[in-house]
Amino acid sequence: MKYLFTAVMLLSLGCGQNAKNTNAAKSTTDTVKALVITKADTNGEYIDWYKVKLNGNLPMLSSFKASGKELGKPDSVVTPRYEDVSVSFFNGKTFKYVYYKGLQFETENDSLAFSRVDFSKNPKLFLTTDKIKLSPATTLDEFKKLFPKSANEALHGTDMDKRASFRLNVAKGNTDDAWILEFDTVSGKLLSVDYFIPD
Repeated sequence: MKYLFTAVMLLSLGCGQNAKNTNAAKSTTDTVKALVITKADTNGEYIDWYKVKLNGNLPMLSSFKASGKELGKPDSVVTPRYEDVSVSFFNGKTFKYVYYKGLQFETENDSLAFSRVDFSKNPKLFLTTDKIKLSPATTLDEFKKLFPKSANEALHGTDMDKRASFRLNVAKGNTDDAWILEFDTVSGKLLSVDYFIPD
């Protein structure tokens, strides 16, 4: 009888421990699910790099020849000091920077990758997707309505009183590459859009 009582006690303790482990595992699973949902929700704000076109025609990755038809002859093509470049779209030692009024690209062979548009230098330029248009007329208020979570995460810069910069993903999910949108805080208008590649 004594052994039966001991066996029943051990069995009940074991079942209690299994229930605790199951509850702890369920709690951990629920926490992981909550983190995943939160992360997915935060990263749900993006402008798909593959859907963006310059002036409604030129994709972010195109050919140098195609850009000539759209933009004309570049203002300059510059070979950088490669030892001073920490990161580039093409990650090679043969790319060059291509400049048009208000625009910067990288080129290698005949490929052309978008880097930056500065609307203050060329207000005729704009970027479009199937859903939105970014131009010098785009306001900070419009950006906040479209991307409220990203708008709450202003990047710190040197002209914080005059300019506000915001990071936005280039694809759904957590991406290292990003758009950096800079607004004039006085006028509230969009000044520039950069395609940012981290080191």
